[in-house]
Amino acid sequence: MAPAAKTLRVSFVQCRGTPYEVGRAQADAFAATRKGKAFLRRKVKLPWWFDVRTEERAFRAYAPALWEEIGGIAEGLNIPMEHAVAFFGNDGLRMPTGGCSAVMSGSVYGRNYDFWPRGYEARFALVQVHGSYASIGGTHQLTGRLDGMNEHGLTIGLHLVRARPRSPGLTSTLLVRRVLDSCATTAEAVDVLRRLRHAMQYNYSLLDAGGVAAVVEAGAGAVAVRAGDWLACTNHFQSPQLRALNRRVAHSIDRLPPLEGWAARTLSAEQTFKALNFPASPAFHNYGNAQTLHTIVAEPARRRLLIGIGGDAAALEEDMLDVDFKRWVGGEDMPITQLKGQLGLGLRRLRRTRVRR
Repeated sequence: MAPAAKTLRVSFVQCRGTPYEVGRAQADAFAATRKGKAFLRRKVKLPWWFDVRTEERAFRAYAPALWEEIGGIAEGLNIPMEHAVAFFGNDGLRMPTGGCSAVMSGSVYGRNYDFWPRGYEARFALVQVHGSYASIGGTHQLTGRLDGMNEHGLTIGLHLVRARPRSPGLTSTLLVRRVLDSCATTAEAVDVLRRLRHAMQYNYSLLDAGGVAAVVEAGAGAVAVRAGDWLACTNHFQSPQLRALNRRVAHSIDRLPPLEGWAARTLSAEQTFKALNFPASPAFHNYGNAQTLHTIVAEPARRRLLIGIGGDAAALEEDMLDVDFKRWVGGEDMPITQLKGQLGLGLRRLRRTRVRR
């Protein structure tokens, strides 16, 4: 029996300024939420192995602006820097993220983010940080990104293959943020993902404004790249050198052929959105604890992003948020704070979702 439908509300936070100022603004927005208030009531006990000096050296080496952003978060939440780094930095307190599907074809990138609702931050951030490229994307622990597009149109999403064992290196969500902050093309993103150390095993799907697509398969000490005119990506490695790291891949393999079929047909942005977001879609999760929490479809050359929460968000035009990111980068804020959708729909048609403006 399909679970009862449940409303999921996702907030939108818009920040501009220095890294510190963006951190403060994100902290202010987080502190006003139920999750933020619960976080501030929590008694924090850091793990014995945590060393803030080691963390600082790592951030200074690969992402100094993010260190300043975390400083703004610490002051905004009025918590010690050690606690801010532990919860919003790169250590073992950061949760692994979920199973996802993506298609990249010509000028369109489409992706479902699937995970447990209780582990979902339910937040999209639009940030324009001095010294970094502006970007929009789903967030994880404020500083990290599950997916997104930047001002050059480069679009990226992560796909968990295996969270354990974990090696010294960067978490997937910070790697996505690093790419969005500093890369303008797929080639630049591939270079960054080759050079940086990976803590866990993930796929990264990429498409840039020039229509160049790639899937980066990355694990500790090994990175492989798939390229093509069209590509699809799920939650297993396909390259021979990394295939041995796969585990429990049956559902991931089953999802791949329909995704490849859509990619080969070069669907439009709207067609791609409907194919991914329809509750009966083979790419849509609605069983066990995992569900499709959001769908994004990007047209990188146009700096356009479609966002839907839950399932069947494209049933009515107003259910889907259509972002002209070029206008936002030009200084025009979006008149929206929240987007609503429905979870637990099974194969039933959902009732209308609404955008609160």
